[in-house]
Amino acid sequence: MDTLIFSQTAIFRMQQLASCVYHTTGIRHRMATQEGMLGLLQEAASSINKDIRHYFDAFLMELNKRQLEMLEARGVKMRKPFSTAALTSVSPSTVTPIRKAG
Repeated sequence: MDTLIFSQTAIFRMQQLASCVYHTTGIRHRMATQEGMLGLLQEAASSINKDIRHYFDAFLMELNKRQLEMLEARGVKMRKPFSTAALTSVSPSTVTPIRKAG
């Protein structure tokens, strides 16, 4: 089993998510263990609470495709914008080119 490795920003977002889940549900998740992190992410992924979803989405925005695939392989359900199936099905016509300022 690969170790979960996240950037400092992603860890910060996960801590915000853990705090929101605790204040909303009263359930604490041990962030020091992989099982605790996965439990938090699985609970947040299945939550219908808009605040929890907001923090969960903010966490997912910090991840790269490989990290998203690893979480999906470990049973964390992703919504459409973040599932790897949705990431691979983006057509070039929907991508807006970046313009330089000036």
